[in-house]
Amino acid sequence: MAPSTETDARQREVQLLINIAEPDPEYQPIVLTDEASLLDAVPTPRVKIIGQLTAYFGLDLGLDLSLSIWRLVDAIKPVRPGWPEDDGPN
Repeated sequence: MAPSTETDARQREVQLLINIAEPDPEYQPIVLTDEASLLDAVPTPRVKIIGQLTAYFGLDLGLDLSLSIWRLVDAIKPVRPGWPEDDGPN
């Protein structure tokens, strides 16, 4: 059976981005909609999220954090084709 939403289809990558943006599970969302951005999903300030993503990927990917999280996943894939399997924290 196919996933019911874009977020479900990218569940692993979405959760990884949430873990990077907000490592404390207490502040992570329980449910996400396809419209939710990282800025909607976690209370972490934008500047800190950018810093954490830059540290993880080793460079600033110039991601638009107002995009829905599943769209962020799709924006990362062309720049880091093997991510997350072949790309880990730096």
